[in-house]
Amino acid sequence: MRKGILLCYHGTRSNEGIKDTIKLLKVFKKRNKDCTVKIGYLEITRPTIENQLDFFFKKKFDNLLIAPAMIFSGNHVTKDIPKIINNSKKKFKKIPKINFVPPLIKSKKFFDVIQNNLIKNLQKLKNKTKTGLIVLASNTINTYAKSQINSLAKKIVKKNKFKFYKILLVTLNKENIKKELKKLISNYEFIILPIFLFRGNLLENLQLVIKQNKKTNKNKFILCSHINNYKKIASLMNNLIKNNTT
Repeated sequence: MRKGILLCYHGTRSNEGIKDTIKLLKVFKKRNKDCTVKIGYLEITRPTIENQLDFFFKKKFDNLLIAPAMIFSGNHVTKDIPKIINNSKKKFKKIPKINFVPPLIKSKKFFDVIQNNLIKNLQKLKNKTKTGLIVLASNTINTYAKSQINSLAKKIVKKNKFKFYKILLVTLNKENIKKELKKLISNYEFIILPIFLFRGNLLENLQLVIKQNKKTNKNKFILCSHINNYKKIASLMNNLIKNNTT
């Protein structure tokens, strides 16, 4: 029986971001040696998801797992990728049995990955009574994804007893990030927690804004790294595959 796994990424113009996606691919391949593992990008980067679906359909695989390397149930997961799959199906008379794996937020242990990333930076705080948390994620219009982001933020705040928190859904517009940071309470320290799997222009813009902010000395920002423990991420994705295919 021929089994395939297609890791679906968003796509980026960032070379560092592409390197991150390849890191996850390599780890994932090592843990799924009985499967043919490919990656496809939704936009910007190649190979596309459609290209890779054509590969699996032409080679007449028996089973195909669609695994979005994404965190929340936004439109990419719930609409865009399923639409591409449905369009690709129409080109072939025979297709594999397809299973769709949910995004990482559906893993009960995903919170542990977030928490471990945060703990490293909590030790840098000088005054915990004047500390706020900024949970930063990519902008979405999907109400379900927004609800997931909000629930995750509340869980982080409760676990770590932050007095103040704010959720920022960011676009590539650096000026909007600057405006939002200026609205924050003066003389507070803020931990900024980016909920990104990979590096890219959003993270680069954030880093630039924080660097510029240091000149004003209004607030101190401690920036956590993006979610880059790809061994753990691969493990969580494998558990999601197991739970959704048995």
